[in-house]
Amino acid sequence: MLPLIISLGATCIGALVFWRSFPDSSRHRRRCALLGAAAGFLGPQLSMIPLRYCAFEPEHSFMFSLRFLGRETQLNAALLVGIGFVVLGIWAALLVVRLLVEQVQRTGYIIPPQEHSSRFFKGWGWLPWLLLAPTLIAIALFVYYPALQTFSLATRLVRLGIEKTAPVCVDNFAQLIAGQRENAIYTILSDGLIFGFDNVSYIPLLGVSFFYAVGIVALANLLGLAIGNIAHRSFRGAHVYRTLLIWPYALSAVVTGAIFLSILSPRVGLASNLLTGMGLPEIPWLQSAAVAPWAIVIAATWNILGFNILFYIAGFQNVPKDLLEAASVDGANSRQRFLHITLPMLAPIIFFLLFFNLTYAFFDLFGLIDKITGGGPRGATSNQVYEIFTLGIRNKDLGKAAAQSLVLMSIVGLLAILQFRLLDRRASIRA
Repeated sequence: MLPLIISLGATCIGALVFWRSFPDSSRHRRRCALLGAAAGFLGPQLSMIPLRYCAFEPEHSFMFSLRFLGRETQLNAALLVGIGFVVLGIWAALLVVRLLVEQVQRTGYIIPPQEHSSRFFKGWGWLPWLLLAPTLIAIALFVYYPALQTFSLATRLVRLGIEKTAPVCVDNFAQLIAGQRENAIYTILSDGLIFGFDNVSYIPLLGVSFFYAVGIVALANLLGLAIGNIAHRSFRGAHVYRTLLIWPYALSAVVTGAIFLSILSPRVGLASNLLTGMGLPEIPWLQSAAVAPWAIVIAATWNILGFNILFYIAGFQNVPKDLLEAASVDGANSRQRFLHITLPMLAPIIFFLLFFNLTYAFFDLFGLIDKITGGGPRGATSNQVYEIFTLGIRNKDLGKAAAQSLVLMSIVGLLAILQFRLLDRRASIRA
């Protein structure tokens, strides 16, 4: 009965969304409503049929406490995860169908016919697919199939080195919300707190990951923009200086970690010697839970800064000089020329670097963390990637590690979508 209710509700939601999205004519709206209903019906099936609707069964109950506006209630984490999967399936199905509808409206075809500039390829509609076949097969084998395998692992109890597995539905996801002992407490607008939590270890991991992302993206782009503005100019030895500026990006994360470990080591490190030599107190870079994450941010920024500088130098060199000279003749000072001419011309490069640095901050810090702090002190520098490695390899719990990897992928995907929606259009217009 429950699968039927969920399917009917999703069907109505899909029909309503498409009926409101395409208000051209009553006949066209009816067709779109039917397409939306079909997409809404298929969405939960894609997400729940592999799970057999187990998230809504009473035996899968991971309870946690929620204090909201002074009132406390018990919620089922597994049920919330199941609802999340249903919503995700509906959204994905509606998005695909919407793109197809817009493609048909724009071109009249689901797959537009190819226009060949030469008669030699006329009628060879299968040739592009044949040429793309090696790439498509490689993507299917090394991207989509591992993603499906990861989802399968996330719904099972899997131990590294043991062949036997047992299905556990969405319990691996639910434990991230409810805590290992189902004693998590979330506080929202209560007890003098806007938001607080107890007995849950995944929220601090998210906080550290977002701290790395914000810190690295901000520092790497601000410093890269400032250094690129200086380095793009012509002066004696410019090529040598530019090569030296880009050189740190060629170093691996392990080498970068070893360099900063020697610099930030207590008592014998270069940073400690400089501070004590100037009569300043020594900073516990690797011993303090409040300072150690900054050490990772600084090391990561130094490692990736050369990549940003390379793109910013190219961007500055491509800004038309006649526009800058015309603005100067009109009375614009250097700050006005930079804000109103140079920066808008750099918008596509800034957009690309924001996305690249964001991906680097979420996925590529394992080597630095492992070499510099090992996740310490007291887990203060451990982010999602490092925790996935700890769970899956050291603790041999592949199921929970797979669940966390899917959550990480979803977060980065959502941030990428928001970034494209908010920044891509502006960057294109300004460019």
